[in-house]
Amino acid sequence: MQTNEPFVPRSGISTGVQSGLDFLNRHLTAVSVIVAVVAVALVILGPVRLLLGSQAIGGPSSDSPLAISQAAVAASGTITQGGILNRQPVPFTTIPDRPRNRLMTYTVKPGDTLLGIATTFDLDRNTMFWANGDTLHGDVHMLQPGMNLAILPADGVLHKSDETLTIQQIADKYGADSAAIIASPYNELDGYTPEMVPPWGMSIVIPGGVGEINADLWKPAIVEVADPVTGVRSNAFMPSMAGSCAAGIAGSGGTGVFSSPLPGASFVQPFYPGHSGIDLAMPIGTPALAADSGVVIFAGWVPADWGYGQLVVLDHGNGWTSYYAHLSNVGVGCGQFVSKGGYVGNVGSTGNSSGPHLHFELRWNHTPDNPANYMGF
Repeated sequence: MQTNEPFVPRSGISTGVQSGLDFLNRHLTAVSVIVAVVAVALVILGPVRLLLGSQAIGGPSSDSPLAISQAAVAASGTITQGGILNRQPVPFTTIPDRPRNRLMTYTVKPGDTLLGIATTFDLDRNTMFWANGDTLHGDVHMLQPGMNLAILPADGVLHKSDETLTIQQIADKYGADSAAIIASPYNELDGYTPEMVPPWGMSIVIPGGVGEINADLWKPAIVEVADPVTGVRSNAFMPSMAGSCAAGIAGSGGTGVFSSPLPGASFVQPFYPGHSGIDLAMPIGTPALAADSGVVIFAGWVPADWGYGQLVVLDHGNGWTSYYAHLSNVGVGCGQFVSKGGYVGNVGSTGNSSGPHLHFELRWNHTPDNPANYMGF
């Protein structure tokens, strides 16, 4: 049965709790505001007191919280007066140079030259050539995209053991010191002596070694042939190649003073062992010009093992011949006389070429000489 009598608490404790709850319900909003204001005041006054204290004694002590904070962040920014950190932005990640400590492999990309690759890895160009003699077949013209080259950790020579030479004989072959070869961190020769023979196939870095120059590098250009009818013998220029001109054609008109075959071109690779001329870069189709007056004794493709692609050779009649290689188009024919500065073809990237350029050679009695000795580039 329901009644209308008011609820009466059963004990004094219950009455006290209820009274407390009634107080909080009436005053909770005001208390919250007061607590928040006091908290904000404390947050502001704390650093201010530290700052005023440090200024009063001439700065923070070495063991004060502010001094410790400054020391901890000094390396990551600039601390202004009052201990405020002003961070300095670092837009780039700097990766420190690390020395190479082992043999590496590099894959040739379009546009690469052996000299450019050597420069990238801080190596001498001869080191690159000697370390990759088998891959390049002794000729820089064999360089082409996709080819894998050995990158030595330091200048010298790379020797692959055939299990016949001792370490001392290997050192003598390359003009190096056997003790340096054994002690080199690039080799795994701990416990070896100069009289020991490394196992077959082991790659050995020869620090400071000097490689060999292949005697067949300057491929013979002149071959003696006999007329099949008369039997008369004469010298012919590369008679086994499709672009070779008939025997008996003689050059003429050379002045002995040469001009650039590609004026304004970028000089991208010099003459050095394994590279029998110079490389001059220009866009495909740029006209290549005769460095001196002469007669065409070769005009066409050369075999792949030469790597020249489309080639024109002029005989200047005074002991000099000039070569214009990797052409996209041959603009002259056998026996044609070309005046100095005359058109011989167009720049291309035929043969073993990693990018558009003209490979230009000067040969004295068919032996390559450095074109840079006779003209400016």
